[in-house]
This record gives sequence, structure tokens and C-alpha cells, in this order.
Amino acid sequence: MAPPTNWDNPQRPNRQRANTTTFPSLPWRRKQEAPAAQPGPILPLSFDELVEALTIAEPSLNHARALALELFHRSPKPRLAVLTPILAVLCSPDSPPALQAAGYDILTAFWSNPNSSGPSTSDRLSCLSLVLNTTCPWLPEIWEARYKALVAFTRSGTDTVGMEAALLRALRSWIEDAFSGLLSNISPEERADRQRSVETMNDFLLSMLQRSEFVARLYEEDTIGVLQLFGGLVDSALSASPPLPPEPVVSSPQSSSRIGLQHLRSSSTTSIPPVFKKPVDFAIELYLKYLNIRLKAIAPDHLRTIIPYLFRALAFYSSPLPRLSLSSTASRPPSTLESRISELLDTLVTGPYSATCTLILKCHLLPSNTALITSARTSLGALRTLRLSIRRALITRMARAYISRISSVTYTPSGAPGGIDLENDLMERAWGKDDAAVWSLPRFTSALCRAVREWIDLQRMQPSIVTHEHPSETILQEITGILLDMSQGLEEVAEGDETVQEEVEAVGRILGELATFVKNFSGGPALLTLSGQESYTPLFTSLSTLFAQNYKQSPLSSVVSPLILSLAEHVADSDTAAVVSAMSERQGLSPTAPRWIECWRSVLTIPGLYTVERPITRQVVTSIMQRMWDFIRDIPPYRRPLTSLVVEVWKQQLSHDNGDYLDGITWRILGEEIVLQYDEARAASSGETESDNEEFSASTHEEILDLLVEVASTATERTEEADMRILYSSPETLSPTSPPPNPSAISTSSTSPVLSRMQSDLQGFVKDAELSMPSVMSLLSSLTSANTSRSQSRPPRVPEQPPRASSPSRPSQASNTSTTPKTVGAVCALVTAFSQLAFTGLALNIHHRELAARIFRLLLDVVTNSPSSKAKITALQFLVRLRVDRDHRVYYASTDYDENGHVHSLAALIGRAENRGSNMNLRMQEDATDARRARPKVPQERKGRRMSRGPARRASNSQSGRSQSRVVGSSVPTLRQKTHQHEQLWSLPETLPFSITGEGDTPSDGLISYDPACPVDRYVLRFSRYLLAIKYIFEHETDWEVLSYALCHLPTQLSNKHLFCGPNSRIVIADLVNMLCVGILEDKLFTSVQWPEGVVARDAHGLVYHILTVLISYKRCFPEAQPRHRLVEVFFAGLNGQPATIKCSLHALSLSAFELQPSMTKYLSRILEKLSQIMSNPLMAVHIIDFLSIVGSLPALHANFTEGDYKMVFGVALQYLQHYNRAEGQVSVSWALSQHVRIMSYYIVYLWFLSMKLPDRPHHVKFITRQLLLANEGRSEVDEPAEVCFDWLARYTYASADPRPANSLLSEIIMNPAHAERSSEPATSQKTWVAGNSLVTIRVLARRGWVEVWTRRASGLTKFLCRAENVPLVTPGDVDPDIVSLPAALALERPSSDTVSEQEKGQTSPSQHTKGSTMTSALETRDEDRPDPITGYVWSGSAPSQRRKDVAIDPSYFALQLSPYPDTRQVVPDRFLVDPAKVPAFIRTLDRIPVIDTHKVGIMYVAPGQKNETEILNNTHGSPAYTRFLEGLGRLINLRGQLDVYAGGLDPDEDGEYAYAWWDDIGQILFHTATLMPSLDQEHATNKKRHIGNDYVRVIWNDSGVPYKFGTLSTQFQFVNIVIEPHSRGAIAAFSNNVHEHEYFRVTLQRAPGMTEFSPIGDFKLISAENLPLLVRQLSLLTDWFVSVFQHTQQDTSKVEMTTNWRSRLQAIKRFRAQMETPKASSTTEGVVGQEIYRDFTNVY
Repeated sequence: MAPPTNWDNPQRPNRQRANTTTFPSLPWRRKQEAPAAQPGPILPLSFDELVEALTIAEPSLNHARALALELFHRSPKPRLAVLTPILAVLCSPDSPPALQAAGYDILTAFWSNPNSSGPSTSDRLSCLSLVLNTTCPWLPEIWEARYKALVAFTRSGTDTVGMEAALLRALRSWIEDAFSGLLSNISPEERADRQRSVETMNDFLLSMLQRSEFVARLYEEDTIGVLQLFGGLVDSALSASPPLPPEPVVSSPQSSSRIGLQHLRSSSTTSIPPVFKKPVDFAIELYLKYLNIRLKAIAPDHLRTIIPYLFRALAFYSSPLPRLSLSSTASRPPSTLESRISELLDTLVTGPYSATCTLILKCHLLPSNTALITSARTSLGALRTLRLSIRRALITRMARAYISRISSVTYTPSGAPGGIDLENDLMERAWGKDDAAVWSLPRFTSALCRAVREWIDLQRMQPSIVTHEHPSETILQEITGILLDMSQGLEEVAEGDETVQEEVEAVGRILGELATFVKNFSGGPALLTLSGQESYTPLFTSLSTLFAQNYKQSPLSSVVSPLILSLAEHVADSDTAAVVSAMSERQGLSPTAPRWIECWRSVLTIPGLYTVERPITRQVVTSIMQRMWDFIRDIPPYRRPLTSLVVEVWKQQLSHDNGDYLDGITWRILGEEIVLQYDEARAASSGETESDNEEFSASTHEEILDLLVEVASTATERTEEADMRILYSSPETLSPTSPPPNPSAISTSSTSPVLSRMQSDLQGFVKDAELSMPSVMSLLSSLTSANTSRSQSRPPRVPEQPPRASSPSRPSQASNTSTTPKTVGAVCALVTAFSQLAFTGLALNIHHRELAARIFRLLLDVVTNSPSSKAKITALQFLVRLRVDRDHRVYYASTDYDENGHVHSLAALIGRAENRGSNMNLRMQEDATDARRARPKVPQERKGRRMSRGPARRASNSQSGRSQSRVVGSSVPTLRQKTHQHEQLWSLPETLPFSITGEGDTPSDGLISYDPACPVDRYVLRFSRYLLAIKYIFEHETDWEVLSYALCHLPTQLSNKHLFCGPNSRIVIADLVNMLCVGILEDKLFTSVQWPEGVVARDAHGLVYHILTVLISYKRCFPEAQPRHRLVEVFFAGLNGQPATIKCSLHALSLSAFELQPSMTKYLSRILEKLSQIMSNPLMAVHIIDFLSIVGSLPALHANFTEGDYKMVFGVALQYLQHYNRAEGQVSVSWALSQHVRIMSYYIVYLWFLSMKLPDRPHHVKFITRQLLLANEGRSEVDEPAEVCFDWLARYTYASADPRPANSLLSEIIMNPAHAERSSEPATSQKTWVAGNSLVTIRVLARRGWVEVWTRRASGLTKFLCRAENVPLVTPGDVDPDIVSLPAALALERPSSDTVSEQEKGQTSPSQHTKGSTMTSALETRDEDRPDPITGYVWSGSAPSQRRKDVAIDPSYFALQLSPYPDTRQVVPDRFLVDPAKVPAFIRTLDRIPVIDTHKVGIMYVAPGQKNETEILNNTHGSPAYTRFLEGLGRLINLRGQLDVYAGGLDPDEDGEYAYAWWDDIGQILFHTATLMPSLDQEHATNKKRHIGNDYVRVIWNDSGVPYKFGTLSTQFQFVNIVIEPHSRGAIAAFSNNVHEHEYFRVTLQRAPGMTEFSPIGDFKLISAENLPLLVRQLSLLTDWFVSVFQHTQQDTSKVEMTTNWRSRLQAIKRFRAQMETPKASSTTEGVVGQEIYRDFTNVY
């Protein structure tokens, strides 16, 4: 029969069910058209007619279905022979699927007819032949119909006599065919249908196999066929499944239109989407179901077929096993299938066929001749089975050992064993029923060893496969896992177990075979670590774990330790010290051993043990020796032989230059031995002690000193090169076990002038991309697929960094894993001896002090005379950290030697530290904050540096310290790329090669730096010699490394002014200043230095400026004018340097403005001229603005300024506005900083404009106007800040009046409504006009002839009270006389009796920069409060600014205040306000906006020893120096009744009656002083904290003796702290009135994270007590302005403009003006008539 035409059509419709009731009427014969559908009903046919129609005519689908329906109930049922021809045609494979399904339905109906008379066996066999056709593929249309037919004629499998083999073959074919489709990409509908088909037929097959009569009739071949069926399904699924163990997945089929339509048809047809099983899960479940039914009945011979499939399945599902534990909840089942497979295998292992299973398992441990992937999976499953069995045995032994231990210690009082509280299943674990059948490791030792060898050999024979991707490594890793389990189990078993030794030997044999693999490893340098870190591959990680757990004290240590040593070339160098550690554990290196010195001699002289490739081995031996030394240092008989041995070894090493020697502790031994033998020698000479060992000749301290000096001072060129190789070995010279360079440790700085030039030349270390190791099964499956994994395309990755001891942040000798050069070690020994003599109780002895002074001189000799640069730097590392306290007592600053971060900042300038910006603040998060700042569109380089030419790396520096204001360290680059012959010998943060005694931070009891009384009990160290040594370095040093170290560290040390006291130090400091200044000005400084590539002389000169800045505080050492002039000249010359130098020079000039005013006056004009040239760099603008604001606040500096000088000032300030207003907003680093500089630029204009005399001010208006207009060029209108500036100029050009009026006696008399007889209101009428950007209000008062004029402008409020003389003054005697005006006018001419000058009060003006005496209000009647004798004058009342200046008014002032200036519109200038009702509300709103800027600053005093905020806030007084500081900071005002001075929210009833404040015409500052506020809440001080805690800026006077932490005061407004503290440490005499102690103070600025640098302080500044209030006041003003901008811009993340009070007033006036109606012109008429709108004044007035 020919197939239908659409049989192979892929687009033919699919049926989901074989018995679907609707079929398309499709033709199936060739060349025959489908008959047209005829309308009308179809008449039913009889049975015979149907048979005849299906027999004679072409079969019809409808007829076939009708026949099937007829057969279900026909009685009697026809014979099968009648239907056979029909069934043969319909069930033929050539028939369409629909007809085949119909044929099977007919067969099902026939056998399902209950009227059957019992068909014969022949009938069943004939029917069987219809379904046995295996050539027909699985189709969704026919499988179910065919299956139902099979079930029907076999009576659900109960009547199968003679058909067993045929049925099995048919079912196998159908199941395999249906399952094969699951392994391909098919639709969800078909997948669900195939899965259901397999499940249905498998259930039918299993139901037959459960019948014993059916199984009895099967042959051996039939059983094998069934096993092959399920095994084939497992293997095919495994080969097609992903390598990773499958996770439980509930996957929904991909949505399609067909699925969607079916499920959205109606609510009744919706169904839950089928849950698809993964093919591998499905196959294994089928296999397990079969085994659960048939396993017990299958002959043992079939186990060889069954078990390999289980092994491969277990390998697929194998997951990491947990540690062995007795807890039943500790071991979780890996997965459902894995646990079922394991349980089934466990049944076989412990069952009656245990011996057979053992043989099978041993056989499958070895690689087979099958495919590599299949062999590997089988072996892996066999190993996992063995491992699980061994784990069960170990848990049993662990449980028994646990019970034994518990029972041995649990007894009743009678001595009988007590009750034991055990878990429920612990006894069952200890004595299980299948204990005898559990496998143990010794039974499989030989098999495992052979398996290791053969798998290793197989790997060698396949070199094309990458080593760590070969399946053999997976096998070896599982074997290693077995050994790990054994290791854990052996540690837990009871002692004396007879099987332990046998198992240890077994582990040793297997480990020995694995060691062969490691030794012959060809995939690259392998690392076996003992630190728990991941190694090269999972196998090496497992081996490392095994070694790490057993190389110490364990039952396996006897076999593990030799193996570790045998693998030394593949072991990290820290582990090569294992043998030495074992010797130490056996007490072989302890004095208790008779030959301990010989043991030490062998250890110290082992060749190659302490080379640069083995730094951690060096550390281990050092640690052992250190412990030994700490034990025997006080026992001379033991100490002396060891010291003598060390000296002997070092003498032998003097001629060696390969670095193969032990350092660190040996230098400490020599240093401490100097002190010990010195004491013993003096005691022996005095007869106090006798030698207890006459045979031993101890080395004297002189011999050791000579040895150290010889080592440190006679370094040859060859030794230097060897030391260089030791410290800076290139990556090529490192061994595979040496740490490679750390890329994150090598940082660059965008502000470093050195790195800016070198960045394009240096090649940074590029870190390799992280390569993930492939999983176990991915390695296996990759061998069977053509596609390689990503990891296969890459070479093996060497571990980036081997395990090593982490280096602590603080210097510690024990943590130094690098080899210390001999020259450095010798200096370290000297430092150790000095610290023992100086910083311990030994300093109380005069002889010890003398020896310490001698060693101090030796260290200075090393600095000046040693040919070794490393020795010099090591000596400087110690010397630059020496400090003294206020009592001149010497101490060693270990942690806070750079508390201000200045050293780090200078090091960053030359590329020796990561650039974290300047200052001591929280720079840790600055880089992260910069990334979220509002940036300009055009990329800019930070801090004025040019664009980087190479990539820059930044290390993370988020790190906590004891104070957030500290500079914290980051990882130091230990290795550097060798691009030049010059090598860097230091960088920050440092790891010091020496350690100081723990008492080093405590001031010495016997060594001081200065004492004019020449005490007997203390020794003066001459630090003037140290300064001479530094001066010698500056003059003669040729090595840039030594010079740069001194330059970076000297400024911070110089800030400790007590260190350099005395006449000798003064002379040296004066010479140092002269040498540095002349050298810079004449370019003769550092002429002998051999500059490395990328470094030039000006880089060193830039560091000198920082030294000179600190030396300003030593101005008493050079009192003559010439050195001071030269110092300022140097700073002026620095303005021509690099940006970093310019910034430093500006800060120094700002400081010189206070301290060196005569010299600054001489150079100020030239400085301003230079600033006008460099102002083009907006990054320098903030520092220039700071400088101008400071100079502008000191009138003595610009008292003789000319008109040209003022123009330069205005030009510098206004020049920034041009840069700011450029297109695209190309401003500086941060938006907040640009806003701050913009505001301060206007502030500079206001400040300097007010500093001029009144007659000179109009001459500068034209210049300022021109510059403002140029800044707004290209715009239709000037911006609002410029409008404010114009308005402000109009106010102060012709007058020096206050920005707002004050009440006077005249006003009170005239405006008092009580004096009016006819009206209760002071005014009879008023009108308001809008005049440009101002409001003019004129009120006609009730008093005859008196008029009140108010002008409200952006810059202030002006009031005129005048009388129109056109109105006659009616004298008494006339009608309605004016009896008030005449006395009021006469009162104005009377001089005030309360006028008291400040000089008569004996007070100093808070602002020394204004001329004129302080005048009180002429008509003020109430008495002033008398001044406090300590805190100064108490100010109260009104108009405070008038009390400190001369007030002059020009007639133009009145005209300008009443004019519409600066309105430029060509319309009617003034207009009457149409709706006067709106005026009062607006005026009230406008008058609430201050006419000046107000600031709040908190002040706190920190007493000695205070650290808690409550203690600090509860202070009610401070030291005398603190009180003097407050006197100069501001005026003490009375808060009660205060009207014109900004009170900062203080309430006199709650916050005290007095406060310090400062003001001028531009702004006012109110200082929230904690010591003036009452302490109402002693526990929390909330009344003080609510004010000070909300201030943006706080001034901290720190007398605590410890650094002030940034977050001491917990508040949300944590922005800036201005910390004032003594320059020398110590809280002693903090309340004394010693002027010398408080001569100078150190000022630092602590900033919040993300806040850029903006202040003239830098890292810190030393300022005299005299000028401290002036600096802090100006700094408070600048800081509060910036923080306000910073907070307004949401911490520099939002690009919004800051609005000042003046600008807010201007905006309010503009808004009000826009609301008023504009006068309308009547018509446009030419000629005179057109002037009507202007002539009719009633329109306006």
C-alpha cells in the first residue's frame, strides 16, 4: 500500500491523542483528490456494511471508527478472521497514522468486548504480530492506541504464554524509541507525551516482571536484554546530560501560541503544566525501580552488568561530602537520587554478595578499554562507593571511641559506671548489624595504589589533554578524599586501636603514589600549601588540606612529614621549615637537650635555607629562635653560647654577598646582648658577680659594637648589589614558590609631578584574569564533545600569590618575611640597643644613658658616613620618629609619628605613596566619593596636574584606625618593576626592619632634648647634631633615596618644636634656613644628587617648601629682617613652580601674612601680580581666594596699597568668575568647590572694597563693573550674583553706613504715637514704588513735616527720617504747636557721655584691621555691662558695626538708594503699586531675610585625659591659653535684648547670657562656646549638644594629650573640625600659664569623607598664640561657607547653586515685581504728543 502524499510533510497537523474524535478528511492515496464534502446527514451503516466497506473499498477513517464503536457492544462478537484483512490494511506501517490508530482501536474494541467466547492462543499470537512491527517510529498519534491494543489482547499482561520474549522485545523497542526523543530538542507537548509513554510502558513491563510465572518462562538472554535496556537508557542519558550534578528543576515548557490557546480556552480546560524530568533523572529512576523489584532474584553473575551502571550514575550525582560527624543531623543527604543509589550499593556491599562486589569494585578502579569518559565515570563511582563504606566504618569506630571515653569518666559514687546520655541512634551507629560486612581501607590498599599508577600512566600517554583537565585528576582527587576521611577518623578513634598502625601504613603507601604524580607534574609549577588556601587544581587543594591537617600532631604525621619534605620543590617555602618545627617540638633546639648548640649550628648554617626564595622559612626559624631567646636571655649560661654562635656565624657571613643568612632575630640578639653584656661587664668589674662558666669566653659588648659598625659602615659595591637583589628581586628571578609582585600595591598619584612624567614609561603589573577551575564532570564531558571549554583554551594558571604570613600594619620584626641586608640589620641592632637603654628603666642609670648617647652618635655617623644608602635610610627611619613631650623627654613615635598625614602627602608628590589628597582627614573614601560627584563635561585632572598619560591604580584604603583623622596605610609595594637601574628603597606605608620596645611611646626617664638647668639625673641628647646630619644630607648626599626620605619626614618632625630647643639648635636652624633659601633662589641646592629617570631638581625643591613652611614657626632663630625677607621671597618664587608647589607656597604665604607681616608687606604687590597670572588655573583658585581673604583681613599688610594694587586684587578675584561662566561650566574638581570659590570671589571683592578709604572707592567701580560684565559676556542679562554685587557697590561706594538701620532716640520720639494728639498711628499715609530691583516706601508721619523713607534692596535696608522744611515748624504759643520735633533735633547735637574708647577699657579690638575708635550710639541711655577682667568687654545693644569704624556719607548715597539702579530696562522706571494691600505681607517676608550672611561655629574644650563627648561638653572652663584665645576670637556679647547681633539660636534663659561673636558689614559669626553654656544635663549635656552638634564647623581646643577623634561628638552634621592643640605631646601643665608652653599651636582640619581640600591649612600649620584667634576666625568663616555649599549640594552630588542671603532678597524682589501690573502705553504717537505717557506723572507717582 502506497503511503499518503502528506506522510512526510513536516507541516502536517499533529494529534495529541490516538483516539481523537475529529480527524481531517485527507486523502492518503497518490494522485487522488479529496472528495468534496456533501451536505446533509450521514446514515449509519450496519456491521456487515462496515466490514464490506473497509474490505472492498478504500479504507475510510469514519468507517474504521464506526466499526470500532460497533465492536465494543456487538453480540455475538464476530470471529477474528473476519477482521484480520481489515486489521492488516489499517495497522500496516504504510498506512497513515490516523488509520493505524483506528486499526488498533478496532483491535482494542474486539478484545474488550465482554461478549467474547474466549479467544484462542493462536488468535493472541496473530494479534501480537500486528503490534510487533518495530520499524514503525514512535509517533504521538499511534503509541497509545497500540499500547491499549497490547494490554487488551494480553489481558493486562496476565495471558502471555508463549509471547514472553516477543513482548519484551516489543516493549524494549518502544521504550528506547520513545526515550531517545527526550535526549533531543523537542517541543514541550511532545516531551510530555514521550515521558508519559515511557512511564506507561515501563509500568506495564515491571508489572509483568513481578509475576513469577512470567519470569519463570524467561530465558537468560531475556534477562540480559532487560538489563541492557535500562543500562542503555542510563548511559545514553549520561552521555547527553550536562556534567554538573543536576539540581531539582521544575521547568515550565517554553510558551507557544499553541500551548497558550489550549490553556486560555476556558477555565474548565486549564491544567497544570507538566513537570518535566531531566532525561538522566528519568533513566536512573527507571533503572532503580527495576532493581528494587528484580535485584534479589537476579543471579550474582549479572552483578557485573548491574553495578557499573550504578557506579556511573553515582559518579554523575556525586557531591562534596561533609566532615565525619556523630551527629545524625550533621550529614545531609546530597540529593534524592544520589542517596537512593548509595543505599542500593550499600545493600550490595553489605549483602550476601559482598565478596563479589569487592572484586567488581577493585576491577573498576582501574581504567578500562572503553571510552575514557565512561571509564572515568565508572572508576569515580567505584571510588565513591568505597569511600562511603569506609566512612561508615570510621563513624562506627568514632562512635565506639566516644562511648568509651564517656563511660570511662562517668561513675557513680559507689564506683559503678554511671548513666550515659547518648543520642538515640548513637548505639546503633557504634554496633550496627552489618558491621562485619563494611569495607576498610587496608583491604583496598594495593588496588588503590595500582589505580593511582595506572591513571597517572594513562595521563602521561595523552599529552594533548591539559593536565588539570584530564579525568585522571578527578580520580586522584577522590582517592585523596578517602585519605582525608581516614585522617579525620584516625584522630577520633581510641588510643591503642590495633588497626590504626595498619591504616597509617596504608595511607602512607597511597600517599606515596600520589606524591609521584606531584613530583612528575607537567602542568606548570604546582603549589601544595598548608595554609588552607586554594591551590592550582582541586587535587592539589585536597592534598594541601590533607598535609595541613596532619603535618603537626596526628597519627599520620609520621608519614606526612617525610612526604612534605620530599615535595619541597612543589611546596611553599613556609612549609620547608616543617622539619625544623619538628625538631623544635621534640625539644631538639631547647637547652634541655645536651646537643642543642650543635643543632642550632646545623640549622643556622644550612645552605640555601635562608635565601631570598625562602623568606617564610627564614621567618619560621626566626620565630623559633626568638622564643628560645626570650626564654634564655635572662639565663647567662644558656644565653652566652648562643650569642657567641651568632657572632661567629656573622663573622663568617661578612665575606658573603648572596643573602643566604638568617637575619631579624639575630640582629635583635646582638642589640640586646650589647646591653646585657655591658651590665655583666660592669657588675664583674665591680665585684658584684662572678663568672659562672670559666670555660666560656663571652663576646664583649665592644666586640659586638665594632662588628655592627663594621657591617654598617664598610659596605662595598658588591654587597650593595647583593642587598639590592635581596630587597628588589625582579619577577624573573623569583622561584616558583616566591610571591609574585602585587599589582594592587603599586599605586600612582595624579598629583605627583614625578609620576606625571614617568607614567608613560613605566609598565604596570597586569593582573591575570581570574580563570575559574572547571568542575569535575565538565572535565570528563569535555573529552566527549567537540567543543572545548573556555578554560581549555587557556594555559594553566599559576596561583597569583602563594600563601604567606600576613604582614601587620605596625612594624614588627617577626612579621618581616623579606631578607634584611647586612647593613640594615646592623643598624637595626644599634636601634634595638638604643631603645633598650633609652625607653626602659635602664635609662635611670647614668652609665646606660651614656651608652645610649654613644649609640645615638653612631647612628648619626651612619647617616653621614655610611656608603650604604639602605643603612642610612634605616637609621633615618628611627631618627625621624624621635619626639619629645612638653618636658623635653625623648620618646619614639611608633603609631602617631604622622598623625597629620603630612609625610604621606609629601611622599605621594614624588610617587612614594598612594595619593589620598592632602590633610589629615578622612581621605579613605575620597576616591569613591569623587566618582559620584557632579562633574563638568570636559574631563579635568585633579589638583592642577596635567592629564595622565598612563593608567593609574589606586589601592583600597578603607581602614579603621584609632582615630579617623589618622592617615591609614595601604599595602606597600614589596617588589617594583625594574625599568631603570635606580631602585626605590622606600615607600609608604613602611614596614620597619626593626622593632622598638613596648615602652618606646612612653617618654624616657633619663634622656631629654633640652634643659638649661643641666640636671644630673638626665642626659641631654644633642639634637643639634641630628640637624647637622640632616643639613649634611642636603648639602652632600648623592642618592635621591636618602635625600627624599629626609625631605619627606623632616617637616613633621620639625613641628615638634620642643625637640629642637637650645642655642645650638637655633644656630643650626638659622643656617638651615639660609642654606635652603639661597639654594632655591640661586638654584644651587642638591647639585650633587644623581637624579633617577623621571625626577628633576624641582621635585626636591617642592619638598623643601614644606620644610620652610614649618620653619616659619622658628622665626625667633633668625630674628634679622633679611632671612625673613628671603624666606618670603622663596615662597614668592614657588608661585612659578608646579601646581603642588604653588599650593604649598600659597599656604606658606597665608601663614606668613600672620607671622612675617613686614616681609609680606614688602613682597605683597609682586605676589598679587603673580597671582593674577596663575589665576587662569581654576584648580588653584580656592587657595588663591583663601590667601586674599586672609590678607584682606589684616589691614597692616595693605595699608600702603595703591590703586593699581587694589585693581590686581579685584582682577584676581573676578578673573575666576570668567572661568566659571564659560560655556559648559568648565570648573574645578568638584561642583561644591566651584560654588564655594564663586561665592568667595565676590566675598573678596566686598572685603577689599570695604578696606579702601571712602574717597578711593568710586575710582574702582568702573574696573569692577567692566570685569563683572566681561564675566557675563554672551548673556542677555547678568546673573543674579553680579546683580547683587552691583547693588552692593551702590550701597558702599559713597557711604560706610550699616546694611540695616538701628533704632535711635530721635526715631522713638518722632514715631511714638503717644505724642500724637490727633492720631494713634505714627503715619498718616504711605506709598511704595518698585524702582528697578528695589522697593521705595515713603510714609508721611503724623508729626507735621516729618517723612520716613525706606529703601529695600538686595544688599540691605536703608531708612531716612527727615523733615520737610517747607512745612513750617509751629512753635509753642501758636495753634497746634509741635513741641516734640524741636527738642528731638536739639538732642542730636549733644555729644554722648557714654562714648568710651576701647583703649580706655584696656581691651584689644577683635578686628585690628579697621581704623577709628569704637563709638557707641549717641542717644543710647542705658549703661553698658562692666567688662569681665578675664574674658573682656561685654557688648550689647544695637548697631555693633558702628562702634568700630568711622561713618561717612556722600550725597550720592542718597540718590543711589532712591534710584532704580542697576535697572537697565528702557521703560517707565518707577510705577505705583496698584494693590497696596500686598505690600505689608511682602515687606514682612523680605525683612525676615538677613541683610548679611550669618554663621554658627561650635567651640569645645577637651581637658587632659578626656575622650568622651559628655565629659567634653560638661566642661565649664578651660586653660588660660584657651581663655586668651577666646578673647581674641570675638566679642563677648550679652544675649538678653540683643537685636542686631546674630544669636545663633541661643536662648539666654537656657543657654547662658553670654556668647562670643564677631561681625562686620558682610557677615556675623556666633560661636557656640560649650564652656559658656550651663550644664543643665550632666549625663548627656543635651542642651549644649543641640547647638554644637548641629553646627557644620566646630573648633576643638585639645588639651587631652591624645589625638582628637573625628567622630567623638556623635551627630549627623559631622563635617569639619578645626583642631587646636599644642605642638608637643603631653597633658602635663595644661592649665599652667607658662607662655613658653603656649607660644605656638598646631592647627589641623579634619574633614568628612568625600570632602575635597579647600582650606589654607593643608595637613597642619603651626601658628603663634598671638595670631591664632585671627587665623581660626578667618578659617571658621571660610570653612562654614564651604560646608554650607557642601551640604546644599547634597555632599557634592547635586549640581545646584548656592543662594546667599543677598541673592535670596534679590529673588524675592524680582518675584514681587513680576506680580505687579505693567503700565500700558495708550498709543504709539510720534512727536510731542507721544510723550504723554512720560509727562503724565500720575501714572507712576
